[in-house]
Formats: sequence, structure tokens, C-alpha cells
Amino acid sequence: MQALLDDGAANPFLYSMLVVRNGQLIGERYYGGAKSSDLRGVASVTKTVSSMLIGQALAEGKIASTTDTLSKLLPNELAKTPNAYAAGISLQQLLDMRGGQEWNEPTRQYDATGASDLTAFALALPSDGRGRGTRWNYTTASSHLMSPILRDACGMDELALATTKLFEPLGIRRSAWSRDAVGTVHGSFGLQLRTRDVMKLAWMALQAGQWQGRSIVPASWLADSHAPHVTKLGDSGALENIGYGNLWWSGTMAGFSVNLAWGYGGQFALIVPKLNLAIATSAEQNFPYATADAHETSILNLIGRFLRAAPG
Repeated sequence: MQALLDDGAANPFLYSMLVVRNGQLIGERYYGGAKSSDLRGVASVTKTVSSMLIGQALAEGKIASTTDTLSKLLPNELAKTPNAYAAGISLQQLLDMRGGQEWNEPTRQYDATGASDLTAFALALPSDGRGRGTRWNYTTASSHLMSPILRDACGMDELALATTKLFEPLGIRRSAWSRDAVGTVHGSFGLQLRTRDVMKLAWMALQAGQWQGRSIVPASWLADSHAPHVTKLGDSGALENIGYGNLWWSGTMAGFSVNLAWGYGGQFALIVPKLNLAIATSAEQNFPYATADAHETSILNLIGRFLRAAPG
């Protein structure tokens, strides 16, 4: 543990690293002037938070099924974009990044973050020519649609919903979440939390959705999310056999199966079920795509070295 925390200091872009095992905080370190009280942007960890809210909405009957298409889930929004290809995309296809819309994440991510009406922008994306459900393509624009889906299904915007159904039950008292110019909460990025609160989300997910004796997110939803729907997505340093499903990543590290929420530049909430262990990190995001990717791999390698040394 000491080596892990000390090695973190060799990464000048790393802000924090926390480790919890068997319910105990066994490691916590902040770097570069960061503090435990800091709200940090979690980037695409936001997507996994959206997934948790979708799981709750399904369990409560607010959303009938993941087979529902956007034509049923967002009829009013789609009325503004007649004959949109997106109308036939199912919620499950969005959750698995298999909507079949044209998109290149490395070159177009800022098209999403800068869109004045991201919902309209995402719904207007054309087909990639291969069809819905046929291939995996990481798409920040279309995964944003979790936010208007949740808003319309549950009757409150995603921040209010997350505060009521997720943050308050976990004792998360401080958060922030960006919106587009028309006021819609960004469903796939823009959430800010303390790293300690990211850890609460990770630990709750590791405990099958339980927190202090209360069910927060349905265990069945998390079990489905942690069994990858898409596999053979390659490796990233120590993270091998990468898979994806329900806006969660999966893979193996040092021989252990892991699940993780993964944000740009090295924002991680990683769980190792066999070890009953969770790790949360935050890092600088203001880097070009290739540099941010290298930083993510560096942090994953750091965690991989720790897991290789961990007792079973």
C-alpha cells in the first residue's frame, strides 16, 4: 500500500488515490496540492452514474424495458427531428454503445461538450451505415440521452434525481453537474464529486447496491452491468480483456476480474470483487486525447502493480 501511494507521486497529473478493502479505508493520498474537500470533474464516470439511475428507474417501473426505443422514450424530442435514424435505437443499444450512429470519439468529443442542445445534436446523428446493434462505438453524444430519458420518465432532471435517489442516501452532500445551453443536464459527462464520494459509489456497487443495510441500486442491474455485453475490446496497459455493458467497463488485472467506471484522463472507480476492494482516483483532464489516454494507462499500470502484490 505504501508503495502504491508513493508511486502515485511519480505521476504529476494524478490528484488523488483512495483504497478501501473490507469496508475500511486503508489508503488515501492527495497530490499536487489537491485536498480531500475538492470537487473534481469525473468526466465519463458520469455515464456510470447515469447507468445506476437507469437501473433504479427500471426497478421502479418508470421505464418499462431496455428494449424500448427512443421513439417511445423521447417522442417530444424526436418530433423536432423528423425521420431521425435515432428513433429506432433501443435503450439497451445506447447503454452498450451499439446505437449505430456515425461518431469518432477522439476527433468529435468536443462537438458533444460544446453542443448548445446536446439532445437535439445526438438525435440528429446519422447512421454509420452498419445498422443498430451491430458494432461497439464509444459515443459521448448518444450516451448523453440517458439524461432526457430519465427526466421524462421520472419527472425531474438528472441532477435532482441523482441527489434524491443516489447522493443523499450515500451521504454525498456536495456535487455539481454541468448543463447545456437549453438547461439539460449532461448525461455522459460534467459531474463533479469529491474522490471520497466517488469511492462511496464504487463501494456501494461492489456490495451489490447495498449501503448501510439499504438497497440503493438493484443488485440484478449491477450484476447485469458487471457481466460484459461486448467483449474483445483490447487491452489498456495492465487492464486486459476489456469489455463493456450498461455504461460500465470490465476486464482483468493481475489475474483478477475487475469492473470500473472510467473517465477521461484517469478518473477511475474500480472494484475487485474477489478481494472485496475498491480504488478511486482523480487526475488532471486538460490534455489532448492521446496524452490523456497515456495518463489513463499509466494509472491502470500503477493499480495493476499493486494488485499483483496484493494478498488473495
